[in-house]
Amino acid sequence: MIKKVLHISLWVICSVGILLLLGFVNKAQNEVICSEIKVDIDRSNGNFFVEEEDINAMVYHEIDTVIGRAISDIKTERLEYKINNHPSVYNAEVYKTINGKLVIEVKQRTPIVRIFNKEGESFYIDSTGQIMPQSPNYTSRVLIANGYINDSFIDVYQENARNVSDTLANRSYIDEIFTFAEFIRKDKFWNAQIEQLYVNKDLEIELIPKVGNHRIVFGDAVSIREKFDKLKVFYFKGLNKTGWNEYSIINLKYANQVVCTKR
Repeated sequence: MIKKVLHISLWVICSVGILLLLGFVNKAQNEVICSEIKVDIDRSNGNFFVEEEDINAMVYHEIDTVIGRAISDIKTERLEYKINNHPSVYNAEVYKTINGKLVIEVKQRTPIVRIFNKEGESFYIDSTGQIMPQSPNYTSRVLIANGYINDSFIDVYQENARNVSDTLANRSYIDEIFTFAEFIRKDKFWNAQIEQLYVNKDLEIELIPKVGNHRIVFGDAVSIREKFDKLKVFYFKGLNKTGWNEYSIINLKYANQVVCTKR
């Protein structure tokens, strides 16, 4: 019986001790003052669309005073929501340290194609199909798409905002461009060879290569892998013999055929 009483007493003492300790820690945290904002922007994709000044501006737009403020008063969820709404931010995490630092970790979106529409307006599509605006301070060296593209940035971006999945499915011709850009980016050979997509007046995709003075009439993205495989075979078994500047047009629109026009 005495052993049981001692056991219960010990449990009560430990519980009270833990509660007191938690209360002390909580009180100590409430008294910690924010001493620094540490912004860490992941540059592993080689882009500079987001700068530290941009993040700081968003922080101070939400909270007028940060340095010198009680760290417990800073709502990290509110800041995360704000920063994640930046069109060039893929993901942001905001947290507080026990020594008073407000840490903001930012991962940028990775653009894979830059669009120039008929009006000369420019914007990007990233690797997830999200629309990104151009930056006045930085230009990403990616695949270019231009020609008879009617879509404006605001039209497609608003569609993005309404679309839960943030993909380009069931949209305008932009989704065709995204499909091409994504395929080219993931293939080492074509990523090195294709520098431009051109949408002609018939709304067919034409490819402009880096090597060879010719246009490649591709058509649409249906059977895209088969068409690129067919083109690669023609490159290595045909153009390597005739010369890379023999033809002005290489047409891949027709099944099981490569139709060429001599210059």
